[in-house]
Amino acid sequence: MKSNQFKHSILILAMLSSVGPGLKLHAAKATGFVRVEQIEGRWWFIDGAGEKFISMGVNHIEPHLWLAPYNKQNTLERYGPDMVDASGRFNTDGMAARQWINRQVEICRDLHFNTFGKHIHPSIDATLYDDQIYYIASLGTAPSGLSGIQPGEGPLPDIFSSDFKVHLHKRVEEVVNRHKNELNLLGYIYTDVPNWVIPKNAREKEGGDIMIYPWINSILKLGVESPGKNTWISHLQARYAEPQEVAAAWGIATSPLYGISWEKLVASTLWFSPVDKEAAQKDMVSFMGLIAEEWYKSHHDAIKNIDENHLILGDKNLVEAFEEFLIPSLKQYVDVVVTQSHRRWADDEKTNDWIYEQIGKPILNGDGSFAYVHPRQAKLKVKGWWTKAGDVNEVAALYQETLAPRYLSISYSH
Repeated sequence: MKSNQFKHSILILAMLSSVGPGLKLHAAKATGFVRVEQIEGRWWFIDGAGEKFISMGVNHIEPHLWLAPYNKQNTLERYGPDMVDASGRFNTDGMAARQWINRQVEICRDLHFNTFGKHIHPSIDATLYDDQIYYIASLGTAPSGLSGIQPGEGPLPDIFSSDFKVHLHKRVEEVVNRHKNELNLLGYIYTDVPNWVIPKNAREKEGGDIMIYPWINSILKLGVESPGKNTWISHLQARYAEPQEVAAAWGIATSPLYGISWEKLVASTLWFSPVDKEAAQKDMVSFMGLIAEEWYKSHHDAIKNIDENHLILGDKNLVEAFEEFLIPSLKQYVDVVVTQSHRRWADDEKTNDWIYEQIGKPILNGDGSFAYVHPRQAKLKVKGWWTKAGDVNEVAALYQETLAPRYLSISYSH
């Protein structure tokens, strides 16, 4: 089947819900919680009352953007001095914070937006907005984001270990128990742009084009007692007849007298200069499929054990870096495929068609932006600047190009 036959099926279509009379369209039965449903070949979000809508939202409602040096005084004058506490930190419990969030909801409604997207800062108490607007709950169970790891954080955890499973369940219980009864919750999201593969522009600094899978690189440094390292060796045992073959492919020295054993391979950390690069690449790509399976299944099962009603959104993965080894796990363990792209629709259309053809689930662009660089921002890379818009009218035209013809469900950075 040609990809253009999928074009209008991959999108969650809608009239905006809760933004004005005459815009709600009745769909299926009311379940009390947000879900997705395919109706006459098109995917829709369905609210708890059984009405269709799209998630049209805004990202980056974060206090530091309002409390930066250039606008802190104006923010405090507008919303009140208790926007910050005695130490100068954001105070989510003050009246100012409530007035500030209420104003953001009001602005969203004026713009016909109905969702707070992924990047709502965790310092903001969700009770300030969860009964006013659709929103997403973030888990953040591992420092696996492409841009989210701060200096000193890490390494990536051994996700095959019981220690990580204990940590995962504790975090899931904390978040899901807080949100499981909320009617406006779209669903649960894990990581913002996971670092599945080192980006091409960073590979030289990281050591070349072969060892480009950060999660595997972390596991290969582990010791003999680690479940992750033993899972890696079991994976290789299914692919090679003898440990000597593994050593030859991966450039691991063997004893002239005794050769090498599987036990020695478990103990080895000298995996970073493979000789047979093609074989090593195949080993790693197939193992990344096992990592993805473990990641998505463990999250899915932990969530569903507590909350069977809300959607699982998985990770927010870059469209232009979408990896094929993710496909089986996303197909089985998420309800909506969440992507990120700040590019024009035409740049991603073929990839989106391919993703939908492979997974068959609705696709939500959870983070996009078009912008032009104001002269006062000339030294900054404003999100969306690479679309080369010259002014605000051209920015508006880019948004219209994306939304109007395709009815794409999207949360925009703002």
